[in-house]
Amino acid sequence: MIKIFLPLVAFTFALMYQSNSQEEEVYRTDPVYIQTYEESNQQKQNENAVVYKVYAMGLSVADMYITNKDGKIEARGRTYKSLRWLYDYDFLYIEQDDYKALYEKENNKERIYENQEIYEKKPWLPIISKFFKGKVSPEEILSMNISINNAPVYISKEERDDYTVYIFKPQNSKTKKIEVYLKSGQNLPYRVEIEGKVNITLEKVN
Repeated sequence: MIKIFLPLVAFTFALMYQSNSQEEEVYRTDPVYIQTYEESNQQKQNENAVVYKVYAMGLSVADMYITNKDGKIEARGRTYKSLRWLYDYDFLYIEQDDYKALYEKENNKERIYENQEIYEKKPWLPIISKFFKGKVSPEEILSMNISINNAPVYISKEERDDYTVYIFKPQNSKTKKIEVYLKSGQNLPYRVEIEGKVNITLEKVN
């Protein structure tokens, strides 16, 4: 029990520190962006989604669901009920054409970010969504023009025996590195590793 409890406490304090240390330039509660995130529709959306299990500091903390319907990508997730007494994080990310929006609720704080603001807060979301837009060539990925806080994101690729790793390295961000793993012949990542103040891993379930 102690072995489980101590990582939970460390995880909670790390996330709380990260949240409190950020300067929040955007604070909105306009519900227009989250009108599709109703509980009545959630089960049906989950059935058609690609599911990732989310690990923070090695602890399984949430499931993330990603869908692409008619060119509209949605990613959403929430901390498991059993952990919400420590930390409750709920989010919905929407991308369609050139527009991006991120709604997040952290404990009792609600925020909405748009477009470039998202790269500065959660850069891995728009990066992952790129792989859900159909078959994307390596050239398209390597030529992605991403800037965070007026500094570039360097992108490289490593070929392994049966998988490929795309490595994104922001030069001016609290997110230090994002690694996207693809198995040979597949388009969707089976694993994503995010290095920051709290290291996060996404593992594809279905």
